[in-house]
Amino acid sequence: MRRLLMISSLMTLAALPALAEPTRDEVMAGAERCDGIADNRVWLDCFYGSAQPMRSLLNLPPANPAQVRLVPPRGAEPRRVASARAQPERSGGFWADVIASTKPEASNVAMTKYDFDRSGAVTVTLADGQVWRQLESDLTRARWNKPPSSYRVDVRSGLGDTFDLKVRSEKGVIYRMRRVTARP
Repeated sequence: MRRLLMISSLMTLAALPALAEPTRDEVMAGAERCDGIADNRVWLDCFYGSAQPMRSLLNLPPANPAQVRLVPPRGAEPRRVASARAQPERSGGFWADVIASTKPEASNVAMTKYDFDRSGAVTVTLADGQVWRQLESDLTRARWNKPPSSYRVDVRSGLGDTFDLKVRSEKGVIYRMRRVTARP
């Protein structure tokens, strides 16, 4: 009898991961539907709300109802809106991403503004209207203290969807960037 109870318990425990998979799929699908939200804070709340099915399965306290309401309903396509994570329009395909374009995105353009976030990453606005944000993964930190117009920059394609920003007065320093907005 004890052996039978142990076997049935093991079989029940073995089935638990299989029960969790549809819930994980539901959570990930909800998180994907949050992807088009432009505001980072609202996106994060939506992301937390998308985990509600897993929270229920694990008997955890429910997510904030306001967060759950942010998750677009099933069947809704992720909204693609302009955001701080806007992807640059680039032609190419595989080889273009590997080799990268030789045509500069900006050449000898003056800055009109630069701002540093809490981590020290910089966002740069150029005279031609382009806005560039430094990647969080880039460990190079700018130490600029002059007026923005005193810095002239070049921007070239980097690997994948990143770009390399060089300040002409800083020899050998490259900042890894993403485009926030293109030229008007």
